Amino acid sequence: MATRHEKLTKGVVAVAKASASRYMIWDTEVKNFGLRVMPTGAKSYIVRFRIGKHRSARERSITIGDVDQFTPQAARAKAREFQVSGRQGIDLDEELRKATAAPMTVSDAIDTWIKEAAPINRRSGAARRPENVKVDVDRLEIHVRPILGNKPLLHVTKADIEKLRDAITEGRTAVTKKTKRRGVRKARGGAGTAGRAVRTLSSVFAYAVDHELISRNPCRGVKVQPSRKCERYLSREEALRLGKVLDAWMHKDKATTGIAVIRMLTLTGARCSEITDLKWSEVDFEQGFLRLGASKTGRSIRPLSSVALGLLKQWPRTNKTWVFPSETGETPYQGIGKVWREVRKEAELEDVRLHDLRHSFASFGISAGLSLPVIGALLGHKDVSTTQRYAHLANDTARQAADEVAGVVAIAIGMTVANDTGSEENAPEEAEGPTAARATH
Repeated sequence: MATRHEKLTKGVVAVAKASASRYMIWDTEVKNFGLRVMPTGAKSYIVRFRIGKHRSARERSITIGDVDQFTPQAARAKAREFQVSGRQGIDLDEELRKATAAPMTVSDAIDTWIKEAAPINRRSGAARRPENVKVDVDRLEIHVRPILGNKPLLHVTKADIEKLRDAITEGRTAVTKKTKRRGVRKARGGAGTAGRAVRTLSSVFAYAVDHELISRNPCRGVKVQPSRKCERYLSREEALRLGKVLDAWMHKDKATTGIAVIRMLTLTGARCSEITDLKWSEVDFEQGFLRLGASKTGRSIRPLSSVALGLLKQWPRTNKTWVFPSETGETPYQGIGKVWREVRKEAELEDVRLHDLRHSFASFGISAGLSLPVIGALLGHKDVSTTQRYAHLANDTARQAADEVAGVVAIAIGMTVANDTGSEENAPEEAEGPTAARATH
């Protein structure tokens, strides 16, 4: 862009003509203040300044106004204002825009969050599943926006969030919403729904805090009903019942894709979506690993057992992309929910969710003597604290092992021990050898 330097006067501004490209006439009286002339003939005053005094201070370049709005003297005075404020660390332009702009509402913040933050996992940066995003959006639309939507974002208090929580808990946000052509969704509210709604709204406010739209998250400190950790573990007898049903369905050639998905879930402890959305490119047959590109925690590598690997080797490649494709082949398998409901009913496991197969995998692993870090690696946990939920299982296994070892030692030394009823009994007389001999003397 062509430039020249000259004191800006009414005469200079008047005779400045348009050229093939835009150019600048910089004022010689106030540095970084000038006249911009566009090829269209439009003329406007601009000023450049820094926010702060150091070289690393942020640079700003703004348009003061058109020549029809300001004389050179008025524009020069305005430029000085911006520059002086900038040296004091104040962005006058931003302050003016904030003063004149309509205040951002909670609805505005929700819209921004849905567009920019909801699709991304805040911890890992991985893309979230669209269906999970939809659940969060529906929760905000049904329970939050009608009550707090019009309130200015800066004016929301902890008391407002507590009132919202109480309204949802009492069912005042309950609504019946039409979904598909013949589908209806009933949102009833309740304490659990209130807790989830407040947690989702807290994510909206956290995003606003990160972008300096507000200074504090008003959801922080609001008491809600804790999330119910549904951790159901299959016993060996229940696992056997499930296996018999899966075998029976396989022999009948019934829902073979769904049954294969369930088998893989039991053999890997993977999340349901990690198996239904599995791609052939993510299966490393040579090394025996799943190399998942988009798990809940981002990219993840999981070791495969020989049994799981064998299942995948035998599974027919009917689709170039998906291991378990839908009927059309354009998307991954979609019918696992319906198949699982029928399978668990037949196996008399109607309180067991698909995700409980993941918990059961961890439970069986701990029973086999695997440590919590190893279990975490098998399940794809990035944070070791996530695996701690299984610590009580590890403690039970360790305690059982301690009992078994102590029993052997007690027998070896001929020790009198208390049984489960509290009465004492002698260790069996079969304990022989040098240790037993020493114990009798």
